[in-house]
Amino acid sequence: MARLLDGRPERTGGALTVSNLAREAGVSRATANRAVDLLAEFRAAEARHRRSSPQALKDRVRSLEAELRAVRGAGMAELRALTRTLAQHIQVLTLQVAERDAVIAGLQDELARSNEAKVVPLQRPPRDGAG
Repeated sequence: MARLLDGRPERTGGALTVSNLAREAGVSRATANRAVDLLAEFRAAEARHRRSSPQALKDRVRSLEAELRAVRGAGMAELRALTRTLAQHIQVLTLQVAERDAVIAGLQDELARSNEAKVVPLQRPPRDGAG
């Protein structure tokens, strides 16, 4: 079994089949089929080999790349939506700043026109017992 799994068969083409396992072991297929534990071990090893074969790995890479493209696409759509929302917030804030500046300018003009504007300090009443 080790030779077959390592890719160095002596009596077969190297395909991972029960028939080739039997031929490499020098027994009949019927005898190989009676070795249930050995067959289970061989099938598990063959499955591991299949999962780690270059083609299986290439397929896995393609699958992961497609999944990554999908995730990136969804992430980009989310970022675009967030960008639009933030741009709208900036626009609203810009309008509010312009409105505030206009109010300040109006108040400054009103203050400048008022020749009688005086600042009168408030006098506090004396405290009882102080002094």
